[in-house]
Amino acid sequence: MARKVYLHRFVVEGDGEFPFDMLRSDACWPASNAGGDNVINLAPHHRSERLKEKRQVTLCSYSEPTEGRWRSFGWPVVESKREHAIND
Repeated sequence: MARKVYLHRFVVEGDGEFPFDMLRSDACWPASNAGGDNVINLAPHHRSERLKEKRQVTLCSYSEPTEGRWRSFGWPVVESKREHAIND
């Protein structure tokens, strides 16, 4: 019997180094259609002033984000929504 699997799209916001290990921990990936700056916001050049600015990154996962863990890294989830169902 097929079960419904939902795609979760969420936005994290922070400054400084992006917590890349959270991509593995939450089994998520950068959204490809979230705007031109989505990937550059993950890792601006280490000498860039953008590293000191608040940035937003849109991510996707098949499970809900672990909001407390994102917050502990200084990148809280500022928006989250469950999107269309995919039959597994």
